[in-house]
Amino acid sequence: MRVVLDTSVLIAALRSGKGAAAENLRMALVANLTMLLDYTLACEYRDVALRREHLEASGKSTEDTALVLDMVEAVAEPVMVMVRHRPLSPHVKDDMVLDVAINGGADAIVTFNIRHFREAARRFHLPVLTPAELLEKYREKG
Repeated sequence: MRVVLDTSVLIAALRSGKGAAAENLRMALVANLTMLLDYTLACEYRDVALRREHLEASGKSTEDTALVLDMVEAVAEPVMVMVRHRPLSPHVKDDMVLDVAINGGADAIVTFNIRHFREAARRFHLPVLTPAELLEKYREKG
């Protein structure tokens, strides 16, 4: 399954090793999911993940968090965003997630912010799932 993790999911996974978001990240890191990523989204992940409040909440050092991000970038399938459809979402940062999903042929966007993606997802016939819903779909296929 080819997915794009919204930044909110990655941050939740980094802040707590428990829960569906953390399991989604683990699945991507061991190649049970194909995580799609472009340079812009990778920069967004780093910018947000390395903020003091997230480091403090996770109990991880900057170096440990950067190492996880390095692993994410190493296993993710790179996407070249050739076509941008703007605006797609009420939030500009969400458009970059949609760009990667559309250009990368994603099977789903995984997010906690379903409503931000709903309209664009309908337009492009792209499922938008919560981390828990992704786990359910994965188990159904397995």
